Amino acid sequence: MNKKLIAILCCIMLTGCTTETKTNKTKTIKEETPVVLTTKGHDVKEAVNKSETITVKTKASGEIKSTKSEVTIPSINEGDLIQDTTILKDISNKGDENITLNDHQSLIENNKNSIQYEGTLDAALPVGVDVTYYLDGQKVTDIKGKTGTLKAVFKYKNSTETPFVATTIMLLPQETVSDIEVKNGKSMLMDDYQAIIGLGCPGYEPFKDSMEVTMKIKNFQCDYMSTVFTNGIFKDLDLSELTKTTNQLNQSAQKLVEGSAQLLAGCTTYGQYLHTYMSNVSKVSDGANALLKGSKQYDASTQALIKNLISSMKDPTELIQSKINKIDLTDEKHAAVNRAISEDVQESLIQNKKSLEQLSELLSQSPVSKQLETLSSSLSELSQAGNELSQQYQTLVTGSKSLSEGMSLFDQEGIQKITDMTTIKKLKEKDQYSGLSGNNITNTKFIFEMAI
Repeated sequence: MNKKLIAILCCIMLTGCTTETKTNKTKTIKEETPVVLTTKGHDVKEAVNKSETITVKTKASGEIKSTKSEVTIPSINEGDLIQDTTILKDISNKGDENITLNDHQSLIENNKNSIQYEGTLDAALPVGVDVTYYLDGQKVTDIKGKTGTLKAVFKYKNSTETPFVATTIMLLPQETVSDIEVKNGKSMLMDDYQAIIGLGCPGYEPFKDSMEVTMKIKNFQCDYMSTVFTNGIFKDLDLSELTKTTNQLNQSAQKLVEGSAQLLAGCTTYGQYLHTYMSNVSKVSDGANALLKGSKQYDASTQALIKNLISSMKDPTELIQSKINKIDLTDEKHAAVNRAISEDVQESLIQNKKSLEQLSELLSQSPVSKQLETLSSSLSELSQAGNELSQQYQTLVTGSKSLSEGMSLFDQEGIQKITDMTTIKKLKEKDQYSGLSGNNITNTKFIFEMAI
């Protein structure tokens, strides 16, 4: 059993009630009772700061069967008589003080103790609860002993401008219920009972005005079910510390909103640089591909040229010698010149041919196109990596945008609403109900005891 939660529940249900139960035999005071107390010669004080507990017996649906009220007058140290006004009938004093009732005005002996009296009440109630039951999806009125899936909807009502907090409690034997789901409430185990507790504050947003419970039942039995309406919850709140805390919470939330907006702005700037980078990579890649195409043509043309040079190389010795022979030289000198020309030309041709063959081999092993193919491949890989980076950037932008929008929504619909002191201040200002049983009542509690 969750003792802490039970203690909190009891505190909520008892708020506004300062009743101190007395065991003395009650005295019934009827309106025709002869006056035995008068104000003449007495120090009379008016009853103030009274509290009332109005108990309403209802059917399972919330339909009222009877209403009575118990009024508590706190102890007054001055005066020997207390004057009070009440609309109750069939009044019974729970103490031993003498009471004289005359046309809703009463005089009560002041024994310097708190005074409690009760009576029947015939007046329209400002609050109430309607309960609708559905068994296996069908609306029903009788649920006692039933088996199936039960949904009970508690609808709280408040016709006043005073905020009343409604608390519903149901005590169900544990063996008769299972698979319990509660909206605007809680379910917990208490000894051998399953306790269902619902809360609401009808008529005041963002508080709820209903409680709904769905459960599987077997031979349904409810040993206790009541709804308590209590005022005075908000008027005693000290808002100074709460205001300070909520202001800090608001500031922190605002920083989160600003931070998410900055992240989105940073992502946008990063995206602009990424776009420029990708554009330049694309241009370089296009240029490298064009250069590669031209280099392949260059390699082929160069190889062909070298082959043509090698194949066209002829020995020019005979031509040179025929020209030299026409020069007027001695035979011995002609022979020496021709011999020198023949040797030098042959050696030069051999050397040039060898150089061309080496150049051809070098170009075939490492052509310009091959080097450019490596460059183009690298640029292609770089472009692909950039595309992947761009996709990741889009994911980052989407996430940042969602984060920014989510933080704004969280701030506007969440933090700002729960830290909006205006609502709480209004509730605090309105949290003063004048009472139903009489005058000068500062705390009122309605208990609707519902019979299954």
